[in-house]
Amino acid sequence: MKKTQRFRTGLGKATFGPQRRRSMGVRLGVWVFFAVAVVVSWQNLAHPPEMPPLGPEVKSQHLDYPDTFELRRQYSEQFSITHHVVQKGESFSGILSSLNLSADCAVEWQKECADFPQLEKIQPGEELVFYTPRDEDRPVKLIYQAADGSTFVFRKQGETWESQKKTPQTISITQSATGAISESLYGSCLEAGVPPPLIMELADLFAYDIDFNTDLRRGDTFAVYFRQEVKNGKRVQAGPILAAVMTVNGRRFEAFHYTLPDGYSDYFDADGDSLRKMFLKAPLSYRRISSTFTYRRFHPVLKIFRPHLGIDYAAPTGTPVSALGDGKIVFKGWKGGFGRYVEIQHGAKYKTTYGHLSRYAEGLSVGRQVRQGDVIGYVGSSGLSTGPHLDFRFYENGKPINFLKTAFPHARSVPAKIKADFLKVRETYLAALQDVGVAQADTKESGAP
Repeated sequence: MKKTQRFRTGLGKATFGPQRRRSMGVRLGVWVFFAVAVVVSWQNLAHPPEMPPLGPEVKSQHLDYPDTFELRRQYSEQFSITHHVVQKGESFSGILSSLNLSADCAVEWQKECADFPQLEKIQPGEELVFYTPRDEDRPVKLIYQAADGSTFVFRKQGETWESQKKTPQTISITQSATGAISESLYGSCLEAGVPPPLIMELADLFAYDIDFNTDLRRGDTFAVYFRQEVKNGKRVQAGPILAAVMTVNGRRFEAFHYTLPDGYSDYFDADGDSLRKMFLKAPLSYRRISSTFTYRRFHPVLKIFRPHLGIDYAAPTGTPVSALGDGKIVFKGWKGGFGRYVEIQHGAKYKTTYGHLSRYAEGLSVGRQVRQGDVIGYVGSSGLSTGPHLDFRFYENGKPINFLKTAFPHARSVPAKIKADFLKVRETYLAALQDVGVAQADTKESGAP
């Protein structure tokens, strides 16, 4: 028999079954939950809880320190500050005059300051800073920055002057420079950033293999890795050269500085052989050769053909002439068409001669021992000569030879037991030169990388 559900209309009570009553209860509970949630959220928004303290209360402090910019402004209102870089030919008194400053203070500085520098010997590039009260011509303070990096400060305290010398710490730095020959080695190196003293040192390094009078050509290249001593951002000492590479007429020449265990310090090639040899490549530097070695040469004065077994070096009168190697003076005096003439005996095998000198080096005499590179005289035009030049000749066992084509032994070589260390140093230097575009050397050393 089927169950029936009965309903009353109007305001009467409705009668439901059990399942219907459970469904209505669930719905009522959900609505009650949402109503409570809304009420709680509204109370939190209207009355948010207090945040817990983050830490101890920080009280603002007043930082009491001087305003540097304001102090400088006040200082500049009291004094006129003049900065001057010393130019070539300027003197300290002349600088004071050109700046309309009184020279009396210089006398006071020299009188009252014990470590007063000789400002009359100032050099180009040094700097002077004068502090002068406005509308006056007598400085009350001077800062002098010398070429060696030292700084002198002169300050007037009352009626007297006080001085202070500040010597900054010397910093050693390394630097590389590279370039190509344009007009001359000197000018090209200078343009590339090689310090002037090191240009001559570079020429000395390769003086045993390169004749800078005749060998250099436009486009030949050089690279130099060197050390400098710096104070206050200024170079106070240049050198030494640590490594150098030159490519001349397609040939590559290398030099690496290295110190042997016995303290002998020199420059070596890529194989560890000393660049120093028994003889230099030329007795002069930076001058062209007026005539080369030949057995048939027209003499410009006598106008006859005769063997001229030597080399003429054209150079201005007074150019120093150096001994090609160690030896003993065996002749000094006038010798016919050679004019003032010097002969040097190098051991039992070799002899060099130097003619047409204008004068001899002071103290030069027969029997005196000379060292390689010592000045023995000066270029001239004595004897049969139409212009200043050096007549240089080289003899082996009494016979004239073309020494430019003769190979001479090296002074020393790196011992085999420390060769590995030398190669390590060499590679370090080559890496520094590679940074400026110099390719690594090809060597004959089997152990070289």
